[in-house]
Amino acid sequence: MNEQSEVQELREVMTALRETALPIMRDIVSLLPNLLQQVHAVFYNEENAMRLGQSIGNYYRSLKEAGLPEALCQELTLKYAEGTNLAWLIELMKSAMRGQFASIQPKEVVAQPQKALPTAQEK
Repeated sequence: MNEQSEVQELREVMTALRETALPIMRDIVSLLPNLLQQVHAVFYNEENAMRLGQSIGNYYRSLKEAGLPEALCQELTLKYAEGTNLAWLIELMKSAMRGQFASIQPKEVVAQPQKALPTAQEK
């Protein structure tokens, strides 16, 4: 196959993709705002927020009752709270809506230094 026919074949493939894949992607992206609202409504309503707060408090309390050091209790509780937060999913959807299909991952997966919560003496 010569170079000219390869170029023509590539043009045909790209045209076919543009005519089929682009409308599908537009349809998917047009559905994202409603999906984001529904996800937000399910996970971030008042009742779920109260349950989440109770769950985090119970987790912290159980660590303290087990005799773990305060700094470790705070660090583990922070990681637990971050693990229950779906903000990373919302950010992923938002980036997709902007056409930025970046690799946003949950905070547990992304290596970032964590700040310790202030102790009772520091407050």
